[in-house]
Amino acid sequence: QIEPPLAAVLPLKQPGAMEKQPWYMPFFWPLGHVTKALRLSVTSQALEPLQATPDLDFIGHLTSVVASLRSFLLAYLAITATDYPAFGAASQWSFQWMWPILLRNLLATWVICGFWDWFLYLSPMKEVLRPFKMNPKYPPVAQLRHDAVATSVASCCGTAVEIFLCRAWATGQLAMQPTLQEAPLWTLFWAATIVHWRIPHFYLMHRALHPWRTTHVPDVGKFLYRHVHAQHHKSYLPTAFSGTNMHPVEATLYCLMPSLFMAYMLRLHPAIPLGCMIDCAVGAWLGHDGFRWPGAGDYFHQLHHEHFDCNYGAQHVPIDKWLGTYCGSKEDLKKVWHNAPAGKSANLQDTSVWTCK
Repeated sequence: QIEPPLAAVLPLKQPGAMEKQPWYMPFFWPLGHVTKALRLSVTSQALEPLQATPDLDFIGHLTSVVASLRSFLLAYLAITATDYPAFGAASQWSFQWMWPILLRNLLATWVICGFWDWFLYLSPMKEVLRPFKMNPKYPPVAQLRHDAVATSVASCCGTAVEIFLCRAWATGQLAMQPTLQEAPLWTLFWAATIVHWRIPHFYLMHRALHPWRTTHVPDVGKFLYRHVHAQHHKSYLPTAFSGTNMHPVEATLYCLMPSLFMAYMLRLHPAIPLGCMIDCAVGAWLGHDGFRWPGAGDYFHQLHHEHFDCNYGAQHVPIDKWLGTYCGSKEDLKKVWHNAPAGKSANLQDTSVWTCK
């Protein structure tokens, strides 16, 4: 487990206890996070040791519901603010209805990731926020530049998925609910649970992209990791731009699997699958920012980046706990893999990580 920094910059309720973000904060990102951070001053009180848990408590699930509704509302705004092509224009192939989607997605990528990485890593607040870095080392600027380009490519892949869905809806290949009024409670349920139903898809894809470490079948995962997923793990200490620093194959599957599955299986308003794609992106960007505060504080996934062969999913649906791949520290790797090679040393032959200082 990472040694936590010894200084805190938050007002503390008691020595060593850090104030947690309220459950409604996803609605107010980044305004609430930034304004609160700007009022801080460095103190010498110690932070609580970092701890991962295999699942979430009630407040954690409630926070996830708020984040899901945020993604849904952003999707609904994107649809209603324009003549969304899924409702007609996409019945004919034309770059005229495609380029606004691409421009919107790239601008959102650059504004969200660019601002958050600048604020945490490059702004005048950098030194004030340093104690909250989950790992005290910082990635090089070269990593930030690389991940910015890779994430821009990933957003293009997500745009291709959205264009494919718009075409399928407009031509009737996918059934859809044309208005929210048609089934408001049905829509509200799936909107509020976006995070929860997309996590199993993420676990399945993510686990398949890591070595399976079995002799019973060919280890396809080792091949996929070396040629696809290793790009993501090059960012050993990730930032917001690292969230979707993915090979184009992985970036496409990451957006496509949950959104297409739900759109195909259920007759949903387009705001639900689009909200899922937004949540995949924003959740990855904020979840990789590397800070316990004012960042997302996703120490569960931070451990995956540091030790590779554990914590493949997320705490919202604790599949790692159920299948025995959860680790709360480096020592837990031995409980999962016993004498089999695992962890950073077992993966470095296929992963050229950035040198962090």
